[in-house]
Formats: sequence, C-alpha cells, structure tokens
Amino acid sequence: MKKIFALFLALGLGLTAFGQTAENTVSAKINGKEWQGKAQRLNLPFTGVKYLAIAGMNVSPDVQTWIRFVYVDQLKPGTYPIIAENDREMERKYKESNGSVIWALVDYTEETKGLGHAFRDGESWKGTVTITSVTDHSIEGTFEATLKEVNYKKRGLATVSGFGLRQNIEDKVVTAAGGGMLTKSGPHDHDNTKRMETDGEITITDGKFKLNWGGNTAQKTK
Repeated sequence: MKKIFALFLALGLGLTAFGQTAENTVSAKINGKEWQGKAQRLNLPFTGVKYLAIAGMNVSPDVQTWIRFVYVDQLKPGTYPIIAENDREMERKYKESNGSVIWALVDYTEETKGLGHAFRDGESWKGTVTITSVTDHSIEGTFEATLKEVNYKKRGLATVSGFGLRQNIEDKVVTAAGGGMLTKSGPHDHDNTKRMETDGEITITDGKFKLNWGGNTAQKTK
C-alpha cells in the first residue's frame, strides 16, 4: 500500500498532505486523559467519491487520532453519525441517503511498546462528528466516539531480524517532519504485525479539530 501512495505522489494525482503547525491541531480526552496532536490532512483522488482524512499525530510514543470523511458531493456543516469501516454498513447508509452521503469515521492508535513493537488501537464504531465550519481551504469541528479496542503485536521475524525496528524509525522521522499520513494507508496500517481482537473499548470525549491550509476563513454555522 505504501508503494501506491508513493505512486500517487510521483504522478501528482492530488494526494495532498500538509505539515504540522501550532494552529492545526486535533485534541481530545482519550479514556479521560487529555491528549493533543499536531494535525495533518490527506486528500485522495478516488473516482466517484471524495476522501478527506485529518489526523493528529505525535511521535515517541506514536499516538494518532484520525477523523475521516468519505462523501459524494461536498462536505457541509452538520452533525454526522460515526460508523464502522464496514462495506455493508456504508452501502446501507448510501442507499438511505439516495446517493448523497457523508460517512464519518474516527480511529485511534497508540504505541504500547518501544519503537512500534505493539499497538493498542480503537477502530471506528459509534458516536458523532460535528463539522462547525468548512471551506475549500479549512475545516473545524468536534467529535465524541466510542471505539472497539484491538491490539497489534509485531511478528517474531520482523523483531528478530531488526527489519521492523528500522522501518518504524524511518516512519517516525517522516511523521515528525509532517508527512506521517503519506507512510500509512490508514490508522491501523502497522507493518509486520498480527491483529488480535479484544472485548475492550476506547472512549473519546471533548474531541476538537481545526485545520487551515490557506485561502479564505471558514464560514461558521449560525
């Protein structure tokens, strides 16, 4: 998947990420604990639908919160239910909306062992995302979510060989430089790991995101 992202960049097909600044942030309480990350934004050039991903990212340890929108027409201010990343659920929402739909997903990932040897993730499940303002150059909003917890453990060969360690260090360098979203196909893209189900949940409250990548100031909802 990373090779596909690199190809988009090389061909100039509209894949866009922007660097981290103090003004562009994602913040929330993760299971009651305050957290804030420097924000990045990613657009992908899919045919027929549009994709906007916003992620707050920190390094050492690696902690990320992603807010993703998949939509047909355009993003508008409003409150949208969070759904699971499930093809059947997304198709149902699409039919209910008569083809004009905005899917909202919120995901979380945190490094639980040094340099990415294990991760504790929260997969999009339920809650709401509210877009309070949006233009072609900015977006701002809030979110509250309950996520399904899953764990990822590094496969033995990657750990023993040292390949996984080197790759994780390289990814951290890119993330720290503001291009972390270009190294991953999504919030749960953990190379050389094994996914393990759990019965746990991750709760996100008081979530906020604010990003401006140039142009006019966003028009807020009345």
